[in-house]
Amino acid sequence: MSENPDERRLYRRIPLKLAVLCQKAGLMEGRLYTGNTINVSPGGVLMEINGSGLDVGELVNLELAVPPTQGLLEFGGRFSTYARILRIQAPAHLPPEKIMAGEGSDIYRIAMEFCEVPRLRM
Repeated sequence: MSENPDERRLYRRIPLKLAVLCQKAGLMEGRLYTGNTINVSPGGVLMEINGSGLDVGELVNLELAVPPTQGLLEFGGRFSTYARILRIQAPAHLPPEKIMAGEGSDIYRIAMEFCEVPRLRM
């Protein structure tokens, strides 16, 4: 638990950029949403994804790609879990290269709570 009395999070977040793939739970052929994590904790994740069409409270299948790491995961892997969307917001500031490329309109910051412990698949 955080030592800041105003902090409501149960776990400390760690800044970590991993590739993300998610899809609304229960859909076999629904839209896939892609992006990157901003930070991760044992209880959830904050990420930036092309999340137009997702809603607060929805359950999603979530995969986080772990890059190959010498001495740890030589070939990389994926964490997979179910997560519930807690908050969706458009980022306050986008890098100029994303604005110039016209990528800003569908990029959202989405906070998700893990519904089960993420499992590592290699």
